[in-house]
Amino acid sequence: MCGMAVLLDDGGGDEDFDVCDGVRMLAPPPVAQCDGGVWGPRRGRCECVMWTLVLLLWDVLLLLVCVGLMVLVFSVILLPAGLLLYAGFLCHSRVVASSAPLCQYLDDNSCSALIILGFVMMSPLVVVAAATFCALLRRLHLLLYFQPITGARYQGRGLGWRRDFHAWV
Repeated sequence: MCGMAVLLDDGGGDEDFDVCDGVRMLAPPPVAQCDGGVWGPRRGRCECVMWTLVLLLWDVLLLLVCVGLMVLVFSVILLPAGLLLYAGFLCHSRVVASSAPLCQYLDDNSCSALIILGFVMMSPLVVVAAATFCALLRRLHLLLYFQPITGARYQGRGLGWRRDFHAWV
């Protein structure tokens, strides 16, 4: 039965282990050589608090960049629907009834049509804006730059970016 009989060769010098016919396991990873354990030596209390604040500030600034990018993308993509809604509500006689030059060419029926068209266009444009924002997040790798606060406990784990996992977006 595969996996039951493990034959290890002590004198061969081969770094791979044979489990059974056709299945090979890699050698275990080397043990980390540091004084404080696997993750490195722990920081002192003041240094840990300082690094926690630095990492927290970094994550908040990165969150603000992501929110700013989202506002920019959504405002650019939703601009046509917003303009239609603005013109429709601006010139309709029951809403604002402005004396803008555009309102000379529009009656209540055409204003209602602009309002309906603006709301109908809004749904697909929101989907397009969300897809564009997610594509930008993925292309710019912004979600990979968030730092876990637990990295502040150990020395040598400051602002380090991991590339061995995939973002969910």
